[in-house]
Amino acid sequence: MSGSDFLHVEGLSLALGGSLILDDISFSIGKGRYLGIIGPNGAGKSSLLKCIGRLYKNFTGSVSLEGTPLSSMTEKALARRIAWVHQTGSDSLPFTVREFALMSRYPWQKAIGGETLEDREIIDRSLETAGVSDIADRQLNSLSGGERQKALIAAALAQSTDILFLDEPTSFLDYRHQVETLELIERVNKEQGMTILLVTHDINLALHGADEILAIKRGKMVWQGHSAELLEKDLLSEIFETRFESFSSEGQLVPYVAPRGLVR
Repeated sequence: MSGSDFLHVEGLSLALGGSLILDDISFSIGKGRYLGIIGPNGAGKSSLLKCIGRLYKNFTGSVSLEGTPLSSMTEKALARRIAWVHQTGSDSLPFTVREFALMSRYPWQKAIGGETLEDREIIDRSLETAGVSDIADRQLNSLSGGERQKALIAAALAQSTDILFLDEPTSFLDYRHQVETLELIERVNKEQGMTILLVTHDINLALHGADEILAIKRGKMVWQGHSAELLEKDLLSEIFETRFESFSSEGQLVPYVAPRGLVR
């Protein structure tokens, strides 16, 4: 197994309601890498993440982690490797931030015994990393969208996995919380070595955070490579079927892009 084959997807196809949603997707990602999955609305991005994470089980093809098929893992074993931050929020759940983080410790807990000192220490570190220690005792449904999103990421970190899946993590957030969420994701990737798979419709979020980009269009994988190459090869127009302009300023490593029709 090569270093790029930490997580390997081979020939993945998915049909739902008689329609082909994903068609023969194959790719690999190395341990500790950050992969941004982009594409137009309805391209199959979220469905791909759900197949890889085994929320959808009726797909064909294979997904393996360090050479082990995910289909052979128990639910608890899988939950020890992959944590999720889903697109839908948890604003209706009647739990505090700390209680929700404790629930994420279930893959590591014994049938009896309850919360351990290790659980508390891991939860405290996760809350601190996500910047939500000061709101640990507040109800999730009392938080702003940005606070809630950081709380959900804190709970995912408390799950103590080495892979983090995020589905549209900045949707409906204001600019400040978009930046804080992006910085948090980059920090746990760089400082904790977590492998990140992030689905987003925001091209700039993917370009400025991810090491690699995977592009999907109409259920087919159309490109995978380093973020910078996506702009160099002018692939965005092909993927999204509209022309883009890029903008740079001094000291900026990656250009900002915008659809040409929105540039005045």
